[in-house]
Amino acid sequence: MKTIAAWFTAERRQLIQAFLASLAPLAILLGYGTEGTWEQLLIISGAGLAAAGSLLSLVNVRIGDWATQGWAIVRGAVYALGTTVSPALVLLGFYDDATNTQVLTGISVGLTVLSSGIAIFANGQQQKTALAA
Repeated sequence: MKTIAAWFTAERRQLIQAFLASLAPLAILLGYGTEGTWEQLLIISGAGLAAAGSLLSLVNVRIGDWATQGWAIVRGAVYALGTTVSPALVLLGFYDDATNTQVLTGISVGLTVLSSGIAIFANGQQQKTALAA
């Protein structure tokens, strides 16, 4: 897992997202989806890459750190619900594609910010504990 975490850097995640974003216009031109569909796909893929990056950043967290592990589980559950419930609400007519895009972006950005903060504080606490020992 640590080799994957070392390979899957923030820069590499950005490059993957840029590659997917560069494929979108070509796919739309060839008739593989609409602009709205690809916009949602890019948001979901960005959220997935951010979630994977956050989970891999937790590789060095001690097994006994239940708060950090619990956050990873909660974050995964929120992503799963957000990426299934929000598009379902569009299909049921509760709101349109633009609102869905905003909901998914808000979920992604909010969870990424919270996850980064938790990773900073958890790793900082572990370093303090290691220095004190």
